[in-house]
Amino acid sequence: MTKILSTIGPVSEGRQLNYLIKNSEIVRLNMSHNSIEWHSQVIEKIKKFDKKKLILIDIPGVKPRTKNENKIKINKGQKINFKYTNQNYNGIKISNPLPKLKKNIKKFSLSDGSHTFKLTKSENNFIQGISEQNFILNSGKGLNIPMSIYDDQLQEKKYLKFLKKISLLDYDCIGLSFIQNSKIILKLKKLYPNKLFISKIENYLGYKNRISIIRESDAIMVDRGDLSAEVGISKLSEYTDRIIQDTKNIGKPVIIATENLNSLIYETSPSKSDVVNLDNYISKNVDYLMLSDETATSKNWKNTIHWLSTYLKKKIKNFKSKPLTIEEISKNLQHQNVVLFSKKGFFFDKIANLELKNLLVFTENNRLIKLLKLKKNSESIYIKFPKKHLHEFLFKSIKKYKKLVFKKDKFAYLINVIFPRKNSRANSISIIEEKDFIK
Repeated sequence: MTKILSTIGPVSEGRQLNYLIKNSEIVRLNMSHNSIEWHSQVIEKIKKFDKKKLILIDIPGVKPRTKNENKIKINKGQKINFKYTNQNYNGIKISNPLPKLKKNIKKFSLSDGSHTFKLTKSENNFIQGISEQNFILNSGKGLNIPMSIYDDQLQEKKYLKFLKKISLLDYDCIGLSFIQNSKIILKLKKLYPNKLFISKIENYLGYKNRISIIRESDAIMVDRGDLSAEVGISKLSEYTDRIIQDTKNIGKPVIIATENLNSLIYETSPSKSDVVNLDNYISKNVDYLMLSDETATSKNWKNTIHWLSTYLKKKIKNFKSKPLTIEEISKNLQHQNVVLFSKKGFFFDKIANLELKNLLVFTENNRLIKLLKLKKNSESIYIKFPKKHLHEFLFKSIKKYKKLVFKKDKFAYLINVIFPRKNSRANSISIIEEKDFIK
């Protein structure tokens, strides 16, 4: 079942914070906003309610963010200057140096691609653009330049400096933004062996190196906002699907972030497009859906969590699973050493077509015993099945006939059919080893 990862912010840190904690498998703190003291106090509240609750902290990286203290009204067609500087500046100051820009870039954006600019000029740590919309610019909004490459050394330096500052905080997972290769993950894992590292793939270089990043990470977050702004919205669906598939193939958890339920920020019911979006990722078996502004800044945060929690429960309730068929269970037993315990002989007909390395059947079915004499690599033992203590019965029987059980291998697949049914399904399949039956 897909789970909920909720971000705690100014609107959800209060008296009803327990509701968010209770209904979220993981809680997230975005360290790019608010003071370290604020985050420390929130962590204390979380631990007071649930000591075992996993806490993810997203630490600031190299992404440039606007440093305007007050809201700024920006008009369509207005020329805006952005610059990384420590000196007084009439334009908009940004928090980090600009990344390395590729040639022929025509546009850049703010706030995960929400506000776009036509690029008119760029030089060392300065970029100028003409706004393509009317909007209000809040402080701390990220600046994205398509296909850019970030400074890995600066990224590492910032990570290490910040992690040192928060060394006294009690958290479990570290979110790493704009990871472009696995080197920094390896270094941080050695320095912080007790932490889990969640790598955020959100630019082209991270996508290109995704396999090595996935292998070295404990989980992967697909930040669709930054990713779409960095590689282009036309490639977002393709890149996201490939990251999910590769992450699942390697066996790591995957988190889908950015605007999962943005319609609930202002409304009580989600839009149809948001529901279709959720269903798409639930069908891909993603492990977590992350709520960001939906729970950090929206007054409707409690309704959002309630709606999503209820929706996910309905999804799992409506999903009708069924036991594996015998054919599905047995298809991987080809050329293996198999031991079958079946009082009536059920299950044998389901594996009769397999080329087994060796088959030993314990049964009360005399006809099956005769039949097995006709088959190669097959033997049978007549044995009375007890009504109780079946586990002890299996162990003693295997131990008594271990030379037959392990005559061609030091291990075997043990199939035990205790409760035969129509279409006969095996009740248990285990791997046993000869060393477990030595006196």
